[in-house]
Amino acid sequence: MSPYVAGLPMYDWPEVRDEVDALWTAIAARLRAAGIEAPLSLTRPDRFEDLWTVPELLLGQACGLNLVDGLRGRVEVLGSLDHGVEGCDPGDYRSVLVCRVGDTADDLAAFRGRCAAFNGRSSWSGHGALMSAVAPLADDGRFFGECVETGTHRESIRRVAAGEADVAAIDAVAWHLALDHEPAVDEVRILGWTDPTPAPPLVVGWAHAHLVDAINAAVVEAVASLSPEVRRPLDLYGYRVRPAADYEVIAERLAAAAAAGYPTVA
Repeated sequence: MSPYVAGLPMYDWPEVRDEVDALWTAIAARLRAAGIEAPLSLTRPDRFEDLWTVPELLLGQACGLNLVDGLRGRVEVLGSLDHGVEGCDPGDYRSVLVCRVGDTADDLAAFRGRCAAFNGRSSWSGHGALMSAVAPLADDGRFFGECVETGTHRESIRRVAAGEADVAAIDAVAWHLALDHEPAVDEVRILGWTDPTPAPPLVVGWAHAHLVDAINAAVVEAVASLSPEVRRPLDLYGYRVRPAADYEVIAERLAAAAAAGYPTVA
């Protein structure tokens, strides 16, 4: 049995689980070839946080917001997968601002006093990026009339489509998954985009930081080896090795939002 655990939870939708497993199989094979006892299968806890903080973490995928907050000093950044997000450099991403198809709003300012859906308070793409985007529009620290926490980007899309919320920020990679697999996308439209930031980082537990170079080499080779049948469902185009300092832009944007008088937690 491997002494390590691994997980790739950020875009692990049921419809692409086989492809996510194939990605891990390719990575694990190269790690084992390098003498690292990688687990044969991924760990899929009910809560992402239960993966990020285990001492045995060999490779995980976290949210950049958590990286600049609760995970400081607990994980080492490896890099980010490149999903070819429109308007972004390789390995970066942003969020799609969506509203209902029949909504006449033409920009984010038109949603003052209305209801926003977000997947979770610890999400940059669904919550932090949205708060940062509306901060310049806030009046005495307020903009939306109500915010609804949905649990997932997919559910946020469904809430907007059903008229239970008016606007949401959806991770662009999750948006592409929804275009392939979520019928509710037919009832929403793109209102705009948030600013690009580094995509969710692959990380290793701090106790195993000495393996960073070996893990990065394995990921680079594994991603390059994948067939189009695996790459296409994941919109996976490459991998970018990067330092933790790249993610400080998230902390800076949160600080700017707070300075503008808008709460970073809805």
